[in-house]
Amino acid sequence: MSAPQESAGTGATERVDLSGIPETMLWPLWNRAAEARRKRPLIEDPLAIGLVDRIDYDFRGHFGKPNVMHAIRARVCDDLVRNFIADTPGQPLVVALGEGLETQHWRIGDERVRWVSVDVPEAIGVRRSLLPPDGPEAVECSALDAEWMDLVPAGVRPFISASGLLMYFTEDEVRGLLARIAERFPGAELFFDTIPPFLSRRSERGWRLTKLYTAPPMPWGIPIDDIAAFLGGIPGLRPASVRSYADPFPSRTRLYQLLSYVPTVRRRFAGALVHARVEPS
Repeated sequence: MSAPQESAGTGATERVDLSGIPETMLWPLWNRAAEARRKRPLIEDPLAIGLVDRIDYDFRGHFGKPNVMHAIRARVCDDLVRNFIADTPGQPLVVALGEGLETQHWRIGDERVRWVSVDVPEAIGVRRSLLPPDGPEAVECSALDAEWMDLVPAGVRPFISASGLLMYFTEDEVRGLLARIAERFPGAELFFDTIPPFLSRRSERGWRLTKLYTAPPMPWGIPIDDIAAFLGGIPGLRPASVRSYADPFPSRTRLYQLLSYVPTVRRRFAGALVHARVEPS
């Protein structure tokens, strides 16, 4: 397999002024674009490639050599959304919390879907300036606010994604958000990812990813083996699947997959991809 060609913004024309948590939207964009450039990629994401080529930002300098993890997360969520759409009559509703510069709406490409993108005003502004105008309905608020929930019609069961988001909240905030979702949206499906506690602690001390970039604090980390019990403690919510990043495509994560077979290592180091369901009323 030929090595992917990667751009670091050379010759780009679009500038973005981002810092803190909103700046993290550029990190998965960089990794998705690199994956999409491969000969046999996990995801087809021409928009991501175009954005990396257009944005005047030192992606490699900030985030280092691309890796496959964000692409795995995107592909797993894409597959879940497609299955949800196929199983939903009428107009399916997808709500993407903290969507950043995710381009999933265009990767899915189903005109039946009502797609709602929820993010803070700074992030929504960047989405509006860089992404095509035929994109999702935008809601400028925190995922913790009830504003986006009020847009879901009564009786509609949404698919709610929170890729790369919940680790930036506290455990109590995560539990409260999931409890409100479970209370308000019977039959809903959720997708989110988690980080292990050691990585949370590292970020709280200042995780310097490269010389140019220090990741913002990520207060919530949870061992992969504790996720089912955590979800079970929220009335009406149950896990459908909890997988490590190594599980979906082991040929792309061979060392990580090998380490995942060692229980103590898996518990300490594995991040998780979580699919959950709210019980019907």
